[in-house]
Amino acid sequence: MKYDEASSALSPLPDVLSHGLVAVSTFGLLSFFCSTSLFIYLTWRLISWNRNSEVKVPTNQFLFLIYNLLLADIQQALAFLLNITALRNNAILIDTPTCFAQGWFVSTGDLASSVFISTIAVHTFFGVVKNYRLPTRTFYCVVAADWVFVYLMAAIGPIMHGRDFYVRAGAWCWINDAYSVERLWLHYFWIFICLGSTIVIYAFIFLWMRRKSRFGQISNNAAHGATPLMVLYPLIYTICTAPLAAGRIASLAGTDVSLGYFCMAGTLIACNGWLDVLLYASTRADIVFAELPGEETGLETFAFMGKGHNLGTTTTIQAGGSKSRGRLGRSLDGESMIHLQEMGRIGVKGEVTVVRTDAIRPERGRREKNISTSEVGADTGMPWDTPSVKSFESR
Repeated sequence: MKYDEASSALSPLPDVLSHGLVAVSTFGLLSFFCSTSLFIYLTWRLISWNRNSEVKVPTNQFLFLIYNLLLADIQQALAFLLNITALRNNAILIDTPTCFAQGWFVSTGDLASSVFISTIAVHTFFGVVKNYRLPTRTFYCVVAADWVFVYLMAAIGPIMHGRDFYVRAGAWCWINDAYSVERLWLHYFWIFICLGSTIVIYAFIFLWMRRKSRFGQISNNAAHGATPLMVLYPLIYTICTAPLAAGRIASLAGTDVSLGYFCMAGTLIACNGWLDVLLYASTRADIVFAELPGEETGLETFAFMGKGHNLGTTTTIQAGGSKSRGRLGRSLDGESMIHLQEMGRIGVKGEVTVVRTDAIRPERGRREKNISTSEVGADTGMPWDTPSVKSFESR
């Protein structure tokens, strides 16, 4: 196939690319290093949790979405990291494995990053506003469907057009200018859908929290800690993604977009990886770096570096019937877990009352459960060094 000037090999590189691709490659390398490091860390933690946990509990859904977002960011960062090859050769060469690989990773990385950021937004909406979590099997099916969609969109073009599909597209290798329809419907249409839906969802959550806080239906600490983040998430995503998407759409409309603009836009989108790591690891640290993350994914998990709020639930255990023999209280960020072990023999007669107060949604009031001593083994001679009991309450 004979390529036009915008799609043919370019040698030597003009000054604008010699300098501009340095920034694109540098931030691509930074994103690749950060995303890969956190991805490896979470892989190790997920494996160790699964092996060492006595009671098998589902993986925190938000953590698993971050895990998949990191995999998307690795592919996106790798695409822009490959510009190092162009700098080393002082040329953008086509019909090479490197050019095809770069085009492929741009397609899969950009789209997968957008899809999973949008999925995280939808998941946050249901967790915060609806207080709902998908069943585990359904959740994993949604994640699998996201990946199938991403790779299907990326594979259609090469299947239809072969190696001619990925050639030079201005400043780096991507979809051939001759296939502008495929650029739109296999890539940028879906990115704009994800971009718009993410902005709308976080805007709705932000307004919902402000309204609930005004009427005292959620904690002021929770609202003040989480509302700035509801602006930050879509803002960073939009700043990183929109310039390149807008430039490509302008090119489709016949506007002459300079190589300098593409270098600037490429630098921004190459920052997606390290910014995602910084953003989610700092604002959802209670999930990402937890010793054993529970299943909670709602409002109480939002905080900068895991600090600055008094969220979660308070569980009080009161024993001894009408006259209290002892009391134990603690705050939990995830599911309510009562873990009593290695305490010898219990000698409490009467009833044990568990009182649980929700700090996020005070309108729920207090929840109480009376457990007779026969249920907990009081005065039954049952030692507390038997396997512990963990109580999980899903909402």
